[in-house]
Amino acid sequence: MKDRTLIQGSVIRAVYGVLALFFPARLFASIGLRGVDPDARYLNRLFGGRDLTVAAMTVAAVRAGDSRSATVLNVACELTDSISLVEEFRGGSKLRRALVVGIAFNIVGWATWIRALLARPASPPAEPSAPEPAGVAAPAGSQAT
Repeated sequence: MKDRTLIQGSVIRAVYGVLALFFPARLFASIGLRGVDPDARYLNRLFGGRDLTVAAMTVAAVRAGDSRSATVLNVACELTDSISLVEEFRGGSKLRRALVVGIAFNIVGWATWIRALLARPASPPAEPSAPEPAGVAAPAGSQAT
């Protein structure tokens, strides 16, 4: 369950990453923004690259059986996104469309990574116990079965 949650979160990150990096006009248009400032477009492309990298690293970590590192990486990214939102408001920004979208993505992100943190890791298959080899005597004072 934990691995599935991490992969699902990575798909969301990767979709945003591809849109931000390669199709920023479509990304901005999807939230009703037209004629976006070139600096904002460039900064979004940077975040798109970050999210593609994080998605790829998450998938690689899950495949290697290291879901803990994958979760920590994604929580760290979500934390920096939360700090960015708080700092926008502290700097005097009013609630606007881009911030509403940022808040929505941040909430979905936190919900995903908290779900991953709370999910029980997949149990490894139990190894069958090996029978005692024939002809091996039990230690003195123990009962042989």
